[in-house]
Amino acid sequence: MELMYRWVLYIGIPVVIILPFIVIGRNKSYRDSIKAANASLVSENPKFKKRVIIYKILSVFAMVCLWFAIAVSFVMMSRPVEVKTVSKTLRNRDIFLCLDISDSMDELNQYICDDLKKLVKGLDGERFGITIFCGKSVVLVPLTTDYEYVIAEIDKLQEAFEQSSSYWNWYSDFDYETYEYKYAGTLSDYGSSLIGDGIAGCLFAFPDLRDNPDRARIMIVSTDNEVFGEQLVTVSEATDLCVKYGVKVFALGPDYVVDEENFKRDIEKTGGQYYRIKKQSAVQEVIDAISVTDASDTQEFETLITDKPKLLFYILLISVGLYFAAGRKVRL
Repeated sequence: MELMYRWVLYIGIPVVIILPFIVIGRNKSYRDSIKAANASLVSENPKFKKRVIIYKILSVFAMVCLWFAIAVSFVMMSRPVEVKTVSKTLRNRDIFLCLDISDSMDELNQYICDDLKKLVKGLDGERFGITIFCGKSVVLVPLTTDYEYVIAEIDKLQEAFEQSSSYWNWYSDFDYETYEYKYAGTLSDYGSSLIGDGIAGCLFAFPDLRDNPDRARIMIVSTDNEVFGEQLVTVSEATDLCVKYGVKVFALGPDYVVDEENFKRDIEKTGGQYYRIKKQSAVQEVIDAISVTDASDTQEFETLITDKPKLLFYILLISVGLYFAAGRKVRL
């Protein structure tokens, strides 16, 4: 146990030491009293003597209780605490989910959301983030270990994909606001489904790419590789940048991936893998592949300060209670 405000005791200790001498040294002469004759008849009475002894004992006991309560009060004011340094093991790995949110990807994105939530729930210290892209790339969730928040955002995206896939059904419960959520900030006059720009945008959402090259970084891309417009960065150029910064890319694509052979080659040169969603276990295979990628552990140390006034409070309460009980008996 430690004291946060030790200086309080520098004041309290002298006060507690001096206080008994002040009480003992009080002038007990009865200056204004009236003298009575033949008082010996009372003072020599055994019953009176017994009462005097009880009075003195209780008086001393009450003063000791008060002194003890004052001493404990000073200790409480110095704030006793328990200081612990705890270590927490963190997985030294960052994972970004990079989603192509164009309408052609609604069915696939909707399909993989449940498995992605399972992936997030299984993380232990790794940071996870989400970027979405169409004409522009947007960081929807920066890298974080707040997995509940990540899952809540995936839920919102899943609802948006469901609304989008039923857009042309014109049913009465269609929620346009939910549908628009997936497009937030991603639309552009330059085109849509700009895959290379989306991958590059996600890449540079990783912090400390240059300053911390040893950290394991993974990108999960969901796209059909169908570009409409002029890209600033091609998929090949974007994956070259991923190779440069040591980011492994795992890609999920539907049955209709455009230029699949070249796309697969670009993905796999990063050290990741390409999966076509044609069987139910494909997403699980991605999760399994990610789980075996290299990730170092880092120790994070945290100092915990816990107040410990409970025992002292009970002692103070008992001391004050005994003081009033004894004081009432002797009319202090």
